[in-house]
Amino acid sequence: MRTGKRTAILSMVLMMQAATGGAADLDLSGLDKAVRSSGSNSIMFQRDNPAAEEEAAQARAAEEAREKAQKEQEEQKKKAAVFRPYNLFGNGWKIAATINGEMISNKDLQERANLFALTTGLSINAKNKKMVADKVLQNTVDEKIKLQEADKYGIKVSDKEIREAYRNFEKANGVPAGKFANVLKEYHVSRDVFLAQIRANLSWNKLVASRMGHNVAVSEREVKDEYARIQKDLNTSKYMVSEIVIPRKDGEHIGELVDILQNDPRFELYAAQFSQSASAPSGGKLGWVAPGQLPEPLDRAVRRLKEGQVSNAIPYRADFYIFRLDKIYNPKRDKQEMPSEDEVRTFIENRKAEEMANKYIRDLRNRAVVERKFKI
Repeated sequence: MRTGKRTAILSMVLMMQAATGGAADLDLSGLDKAVRSSGSNSIMFQRDNPAAEEEAAQARAAEEAREKAQKEQEEQKKKAAVFRPYNLFGNGWKIAATINGEMISNKDLQERANLFALTTGLSINAKNKKMVADKVLQNTVDEKIKLQEADKYGIKVSDKEIREAYRNFEKANGVPAGKFANVLKEYHVSRDVFLAQIRANLSWNKLVASRMGHNVAVSEREVKDEYARIQKDLNTSKYMVSEIVIPRKDGEHIGELVDILQNDPRFELYAAQFSQSASAPSGGKLGWVAPGQLPEPLDRAVRRLKEGQVSNAIPYRADFYIFRLDKIYNPKRDKQEMPSEDEVRTFIENRKAEEMANKYIRDLRNRAVVERKFKI
């Protein structure tokens, strides 16, 4: 299953029963000390009075137990916080969209929005609700057109393959076998919705492999040219850059997105979910960019950044660009080893396969007839 820059499940918590504990209501821990310091001659509070010492010790132990129980209860309450879905689409069965004639209810889309919140760790709110709604719809479109295209070519995925992928997902995210169903329930997501996404991705992987596998052959000339390019590149100053590209027509809340990115370190996650560029599947990573390689307004904005800094939204043609400068490469200071020819060949093969798969899904999206019947 291709996920580019994967991003893992963020803030997923299995529900735990709140711990309970009791403690004495009366705190006597300071009584012995206070009376002794007053100069009392009472035999009850002399230091060698075993009963008084024992009573004070019990009081201290009771207070410590109370504080410990209170702390545990607070921690358990945090862990047991109930997920409350942000109502983007509603839970009824009204038709919210059609994709090549296949109807999607608002309940289906709402469950996918809840799953989006679970798998990304992003809270849906009034500021990002339009971006999330658009992304959830696009994810649903991709899911349906992948399945429709796979059916067209007779690609099948067995129930066993889906079960194995489901368990691998649990293992990869540290979830005990069978327990992810409880998490889905807490997030108001049916297991069928999650399994449908697994089926779509497995079907797509099989379809791409069967239709494009023979088209990724790499010639010796390609390897030689790429090797020479890398060798030259290692002697050139450059920037490691990540990007998010949002069409201007969808940029109503672009300032709010910039504010989020400048305070949230998960740039890759937002890029993978919201960016409209070809780099989105890899978390927005453009890789190394040499000075002057980008158009002048974008190049100027990148060169002003410090390592780790996120730019403002830069309007360029029909889009807004947001950059993060990940690293600056100085060939005099930073030394990199040349890859082997086999590594270069593998790199080219993977790049070709990725480009063809991306073009394939773009063509399907462009041909898809999507009717949106909801408003955010």
